[in-house]
Amino acid sequence: MSRQLETIGLDILQGFQALYTQDWPKYCAEFYCLDNFIGFLKQDPKIKNVKIYTLSEQRAKDEALFVIVDRYQLFVGCLSNSEALVKEALTLIDWSSGLKCSSIPARHIADLEIVVKEKQLKLQFNDVTNLYYMTRQEASELKVEAPAGYFLDTLKEVDADLVNEEWPNRHVGSLYFIQRQIRMCPSVGLYTTDAKELVAWCIRLQGGYLGALQVRSSHKRRGFGSVVTREITRRIGSLGQDVMALVNPQNKASCAMFDKLGFKVIDQCYWLRTEPLTGDVTWPDGE
Repeated sequence: MSRQLETIGLDILQGFQALYTQDWPKYCAEFYCLDNFIGFLKQDPKIKNVKIYTLSEQRAKDEALFVIVDRYQLFVGCLSNSEALVKEALTLIDWSSGLKCSSIPARHIADLEIVVKEKQLKLQFNDVTNLYYMTRQEASELKVEAPAGYFLDTLKEVDADLVNEEWPNRHVGSLYFIQRQIRMCPSVGLYTTDAKELVAWCIRLQGGYLGALQVRSSHKRRGFGSVVTREITRRIGSLGQDVMALVNPQNKASCAMFDKLGFKVIDQCYWLRTEPLTGDVTWPDGE
């Protein structure tokens, strides 16, 4: 009998996550991706538009194979993938609406590209990023001071409109994404002391990485991006978690910043987006 996708819940996810602690930090991307989605399910057991799958055989479970479809984003993880489990699972996914395959570990990109080719899917992009990593101990020991006239604080949902508006990667459905990440994951903003104006920020993406790092154009070239990155790194480390960021190797300024902060490149991940089979990319407001 052919293998099928089956949905999995919190208990199985937690068991999978434990398996990804081996050979640390080799599977840190998969571990923290699951950590975030486990957190989402605990905070909101009925969270909408998040589907989590494995294959219907024991071997897939032994290898902690998961495919998460979060709205229009896809995440995948597997330990050895010795039986092309990733390719089989991705083949069974519904690609009709187009998917943004996010932070795909480099060891799985070949299987993903084979599926894209076999299904004759059109691509918007296929980009590689370096995985920058810092241990929780190093992160928690960082020293951070806000510049004179500014203060650091957790972002509020009311900040989401500005964060989304300024985000170079904003897209259909991204406002709700920003709102959810602010609500459910660590975030940091730098605000002016007098007017409480938000001028720089960073959030943690659902894959476990730092993301949406941005400084308003009126406040660039003052080192504010480094300040908020250092602070969110310190906060995550203080939670007992290692810290990760994905940076395009062509982005020399960002690479230099993470190098200076003490991060190390330990792997690469890919971002690949497929076109919907018919029509344009759409997503309902507020979902």
